[in-house]
Amino acid sequence: MVAPWPRENYVAGGGPAQIALIALSSAKLPDPLPVSRARHGMPDHGDGAESIALVARDRADDPTWFANQVLAPFTELIVSDLGPDAAATVLAAEHAYVIEAQLDDPDDLGHLQAAWALAKCVCEEGAAVVIDVYAARAHLGSEVAAMRADRSFDVMHEVTLFFEEEPAGTLAAWSLGLKKFGRPDLVVLGVRADEATEAALLLRDIAATLASGERIEPGDSVGAPGGRTLVAERFDPAHSAAVAVDGDAILLR
Repeated sequence: MVAPWPRENYVAGGGPAQIALIALSSAKLPDPLPVSRARHGMPDHGDGAESIALVARDRADDPTWFANQVLAPFTELIVSDLGPDAAATVLAAEHAYVIEAQLDDPDDLGHLQAAWALAKCVCEEGAAVVIDVYAARAHLGSEVAAMRADRSFDVMHEVTLFFEEEPAGTLAAWSLGLKKFGRPDLVVLGVRADEATEAALLLRDIAATLASGERIEPGDSVGAPGGRTLVAERFDPAHSAAVAVDGDAILLR
């Protein structure tokens, strides 16, 4: 039996949780896929497994769509995360397996398990690369295939932290991937270079809290290392052109 990952601090009232994975393969994979609950980690109860949809898209059916919607948006990401060899493999891919789920404010994380269970199965069958769309991260298919079916939840597998220099010489830091939990991403501005590690740990810890089901709303206070208190407010893109978030985000001041 594979129980859904729990959200120990779940507070109702969050937004829809969404995940989108794209697995790319040079060979067409079996249909139906040999998905196993025990082998791949598919949860055996809850709404997570029922929320998952997998759609196969073949380059031969619509080469222009495949190039513009699957390859072009993610080639730079794949080069950055996995290197030019992986990017060359992806550019030669003939088949895309799109794994998606959306649940309204789920009280567990079974939808994430179900999505990665399908991705693990697809990669065991030969997919070379998996793109985690909302976390803006690429994974080698061999690494996804090797994931343990009984692994524990790891927030840093689901969320990516980014840093970018601002005109003043400080850093902007933000998360991507909290959409998977129905929670807004997080932004911190004005980070000095010697504070980057502290900012990363802060974002990681708050992301883990949100993944566990807590909510942060504009006006809330958030504790930070050193006894500091940060105040949450809605992030406006005008605050910093360096930050690239998708949808709502919370700025921590």
